[in-house]
Amino acid sequence: MNRLGWYLLFLLAAYSYGQDITDWQREHLQKGVRTLRIRGYYVKEMGQLAQKGGLIAEMNIEKTFDAQGNIIKEIFFDEHNAETLRYEYVYDKQKLKKYKLHIAPDRKRIGVTVFNCDGSGNVTKEEAYNQEGTLQYAAFYVYDQEGRQIESSLLREDFSAKITSTYDSKGRLFEEEQHIIDQQQTTQNKARYRYNSHGDYDRILSLLNRNYAQKNSFEYKYDKKGNWIGRFEYQDGKPITIIERQIEYF
Repeated sequence: MNRLGWYLLFLLAAYSYGQDITDWQREHLQKGVRTLRIRGYYVKEMGQLAQKGGLIAEMNIEKTFDAQGNIIKEIFFDEHNAETLRYEYVYDKQKLKKYKLHIAPDRKRIGVTVFNCDGSGNVTKEEAYNQEGTLQYAAFYVYDQEGRQIESSLLREDFSAKITSTYDSKGRLFEEEQHIIDQQQTTQNKARYRYNSHGDYDRILSLLNRNYAQKNSFEYKYDKKGNWIGRFEYQDGKPITIIERQIEYF
């Protein structure tokens, strides 16, 4: 896995919270969001100016929520805005996640992810299966008394990862340590987060594979409700991505 892969895995972990924290908060959203449309772009530098380049498929997503802030649907698109996959979430009577269906663009079911929750509603285990019923991966989560995720483990046939997390006095993610085994190679990474006045992280300092230091910084644009709708990301001072978020409210 390359350095971008390590970094994206850190970012994914940064959005992992317990079920008792709403999916709005998981996406760093204020209440009342019905639909979140995310489009990420590569940066095209024009002299001293940074402009949007091509779409990034991994950052081309639409998410739909119910009125309580639970995610009910995710749609993924490629760099040409063609749908590639969607997830549809199913909840029990207590509004705990039971499973999500994996659905292809032709609307055929191609897999399912099953969730287990503890007594507080935190997702403690998830298992993903393909359409033949073969296990693709299993993930396990441990929480502290405040419902914050302090440990997560991902197990796949050719890959495993364990992430431990610590939090600051305000309950925000402060530091992560990552232990990865990929094709019999072991890698250890560490990341430390800093936040702006809106509560969004504006800097991540990373030590990748124990010897490669990296600084990612972020600049945001917000709407009137306090949700960010634009973000510039810089890596070691160089602009690398632009993300736009279109938000529909209830």
